[in-house]
This record gives sequence, C-alpha cells and structure tokens, in this order.
Amino acid sequence: MEKYDIAILGGGPGGYIAAIRAAQLGAKVVLIEKDKLGGTCINRGCIPTKAIIACTNLYEKMQKAESFGISANKTAIDLKKVIDRKNEVVKKLVKGIDFLLRKNKIDVIFGTGKVLEAGKVEIGKLIVESRKLILATGSSPASLPGINFDKDNFLCSDDLLEYRPIPEKLNIIGGGVIGIHFAQIYSALGTEITVYEALPEILAGVDEEIVGEVKKILKRKKVNVLTGTNFDPAKSSGKTLISIGRTPNLIGIEALNLKMEKRSVWVNEKMETSVSGIYAVGDLVSKKMLAHVAYEQGVIAAENALGGSRTFSYDCVPFGIYTHPEIGAVGMTEKEAREKYQNIKIGKFPFIALGIAKAMGEIEGFIKVISDENNRIVGVHILGPEATDQIGMATIAVKNGLKVEQLAETFQSHPTYPEGLQEAALNVLKRSLHIIN
Repeated sequence: MEKYDIAILGGGPGGYIAAIRAAQLGAKVVLIEKDKLGGTCINRGCIPTKAIIACTNLYEKMQKAESFGISANKTAIDLKKVIDRKNEVVKKLVKGIDFLLRKNKIDVIFGTGKVLEAGKVEIGKLIVESRKLILATGSSPASLPGINFDKDNFLCSDDLLEYRPIPEKLNIIGGGVIGIHFAQIYSALGTEITVYEALPEILAGVDEEIVGEVKKILKRKKVNVLTGTNFDPAKSSGKTLISIGRTPNLIGIEALNLKMEKRSVWVNEKMETSVSGIYAVGDLVSKKMLAHVAYEQGVIAAENALGGSRTFSYDCVPFGIYTHPEIGAVGMTEKEAREKYQNIKIGKFPFIALGIAKAMGEIEGFIKVISDENNRIVGVHILGPEATDQIGMATIAVKNGLKVEQLAETFQSHPTYPEGLQEAALNVLKRSLHIIN
C-alpha cells in the first residue's frame, strides 16, 4: 500500500495544477485519473472548441478576402481536416501535461478512483493512502428530463467535437457560452441554427448592452435566437445539441458524506470541505465553471493542504467568449454596478474609431469601463477584436482597485487595440481624444 502526502482525484485543470504546486512545495504526490490528463478543458472543452473556432473564423475572414485586395475564389472548409487539426492540438497539450507531471516526480495512476474513507482511495485492486486528499473530479454535460444523449438525434457538446457530417439544421438548447460557441461554429459551416433559451436572455451574466449587440450579430449570421422559450422535442426536426450546463461528478466520493451546496460540494474560502483534511476544487465546487478558476483553486488547495492559509474569491474572475467578434469581461456588469452603488460612471469607446481596428478590418464592437462614484474601476466589458486578450490588462486594474485616472493616463503603444481601453477610461472622465465626449 503506497502512502503519500497528498492524493488528488482527477487530472483536469484543478487536479494537475494542484499536483504540480504540491510537488513544488516538496510533497510526495499521486494523481489519479480515470480518462485523459487535462480533463474537460483540454480534451472536450476550452481547447478543442477554440481550435475549431480558429478554423471557422479564418474561413469567414477568407470570404472577405476581396476587400483586402486578395483573390480567393475557391475557398472551402473540410470539417474532417478541421477536427483532425483539433485532435492534434489536444494530443500535444495532453503530452505536455504528462511531461510536466513526470518532471515534477508525481506518480500518475490511470483508473477510476473510489474514496473509501478520508485519506484512502481504491483504484481497482490498488489502494493508496495519503495525509491529505484533493477532490477534482470535474463535471459532465447535463441533459433534459426524459432525454438521453444518443449521439444521433440528441447530442452533448462532447459529441459535436468529433467528426460527423455537417447537419443542415441544428437546434441548440441553451443560450449560454457553450451553446453560443457552437452556434458560431456551425453557422459558419452553413448550418441552419435555432437557439432555444428558457431564460429571458442569452449569455446570463454578460453585460446586457453587449448581449444586445451579440444578438444583432447572430441575427445577421442567420442564427435564430428564441428567448423565454422552452424546447419541445416532439416538435423538433434535425439534430439537437443540449447545452444547458454541466453537473458535478460525485461518483466515487459518496462514502465521505460531504456537505453539499445544491448540486455542488460545499467548500470554504480555503477550498476545505466539511471533512478535515479533504479539499475540493474546480467544477465539483465552483460557482463559475471555468478552467482558470480551477487552476487558481488547485494552487490554493495544494498550498493550504501543506500548511498554507490562502483564500479564494469570485470577486474578480475574468472570462472570454469566442464569438466573432470576441467578448471579454471582468468585474460588475452595468446592471450590477447600478444595484450596488448610488452613482456610477461609464465610459465607452467604439472600435470603429480605433486606427488599428480600421486597418485590420475589425471595426465591430466597443469597450465599456464602469467605475463607482470615487472613480474606482469596478467592471470592464469588451465586445470586439482580441477582447479575450485585452481583458487581461483590465483584470489587473479591477483586481487592484485602480482608479480610472490611472488607466486613462497610462498611454499605450500605437496602433494597438489597448489604445481603445485607454480611450474608454478617458471617456469616463469626459476626456476622450478620438470621439466626442
């Protein structure tokens, strides 16, 4: 029977990062994974969808080649080659994780782990013991009552990441990030798309003004968006993607009788569960199922399991959505800020007024900076080119409580997209230089 300082159940973003950080701190670590290293993010989520979107975005740009003085009359997209490329990208990243784990002298056991009790995990006929245990078992696609994923008529996001003929029609149930990503992909491939969202609006949690613009873009791409509408499978035709969220994976940890918070495992701000010596991270516990949330929680859990006292907060979590143009956001939406503060200030700058955007032919969208009455930046929202990259600088500003003046007076290289963020901050102060304030 092997004995370790820390055992980690699950090799996704939260799990493998926790393993690496614990090993860096000198712990003897074992990582148990039932499938592939990298979890949902690398194998069935963030990375594969972005690899496919990179191809469909390029294809869409090529349709506009004439406007750049380029003749490209016979452009075509081969979905099989797109999927093959995606698979190669994933394969290389999984190989990279394996390399990192081996170099950090982490033992990796492939198999389905079952927790027998605190500090004891069974994998087949093998039992490992550890002083501390970190649970990182992730999540799986949720379905609708009475509907099973049959890989033919009713599909989950995993199914659409494998090669299959391009459908003439695709129903997408759920207008969240996953659903809109696939609407983006398949509309570019020529599929007739209808998005059904039971809530009053798509993209819950995204600034309302940006959602309004996204809906206009989707309409222009002939994506039919039905909000406040429940899907009736009896009246449907074509293929149907069910993307209504994900469910935490609880199989294998039942013996612990952990305290729950709705469908998720409860943890405190130190990532500790209700059982001493057991931590949990990632989709198993998160209010925001994002890989970078799992990364940070994994680091915090590893450090605390080895005597640290770090805490995790959801107050400043950036996110990116790979529509075309992209969405990037951090902090409060305009609605949230108005509900919390008596007076807020807003500055906006449209990409159509930005030199680099004109030059690159990417003029759609805008940048919005929100501050409280004392000019402290509380939210930044971007719809436009490279929004998912630009939000990084904004995250530093929100995280560190910077004032609008500090962002406005930090001049950027020209011609670049971050100039737009500076201009939006200047607009909060009514000092924009390239638009009328």
